[in-house]
Amino acid sequence: MELTEVSQIQDVILDILKHIDAFCRRHGIRYFMAGGTMLGAVRHKGFIPWDDDADLVMPRPDYDRFVSLYRQEPHPRYRLLESCYLKLEDSYTSCKEYGLTEELFGINVDIFPLDGAPEDKEAQVALCNKAGHYKRRISHRRKPLWAAFLPHHGAPLAIIQAHFHSMDYWQKKCDKVLRTYSFEDSPFAGVLQGVYGPREVFPTRVFSEWAEYDFNGIKLIGVKDFDFYLKGLYRNYMLLPPEKDRVPAHHQRVTLEIPASDTPR
Repeated sequence: MELTEVSQIQDVILDILKHIDAFCRRHGIRYFMAGGTMLGAVRHKGFIPWDDDADLVMPRPDYDRFVSLYRQEPHPRYRLLESCYLKLEDSYTSCKEYGLTEELFGINVDIFPLDGAPEDKEAQVALCNKAGHYKRRISHRRKPLWAAFLPHHGAPLAIIQAHFHSMDYWQKKCDKVLRTYSFEDSPFAGVLQGVYGPREVFPTRVFSEWAEYDFNGIKLIGVKDFDFYLKGLYRNYMLLPPEKDRVPAHHQRVTLEIPASDTPR
């Protein structure tokens, strides 16, 4: 079955979020909604209406515990994909990016580690730039080499260079950079590989207090000082974008295939 509506994709993502939330509460693992997911919780009480993804963050110690524990409790439907960040995907779905023939992932939720950062702003910029460089190499390495000759899939030379080394090589490079500073002992922390660069780095205290937020009929966890966090990312976050920009972030074909054994009787 092809999922053609954003709301259908959101329904699948919501089930993944429920699963992650229950797992984290059971094991005492800290997580927070991040980026547009946190913005949606505050501005829309759930998904931003045109959003087709969701992001969470975990302090590095909790992130590592999540990976370790989830490996011990495999789920028949959800699968953990590890890179310089995590994707928890719904294995009953598949997403194919238009313009590429290779299958990418199932519908998923991204989980990013919160890593420590120095106090010096220039050092933060340098650290984020380095982490972002390796994250892009990982993204390019996932693409077939011939994607370098297609428009809108990244710098051709960067895609070709990414294929000089294995995925494991780039992941280890990225992970080493991200773990440069300890989360617990650093004055600042954030998603060092985030799309907003150093704007995703905050005083570590921001992640020390949490609150529950309504999200499409369920409760999810976010930082207590959402105003400080969202202003740091989006400035005037309550202002809606122009209508022409209210479109899904991903240009993809999504299908859902539920095994017969899981079909309700």
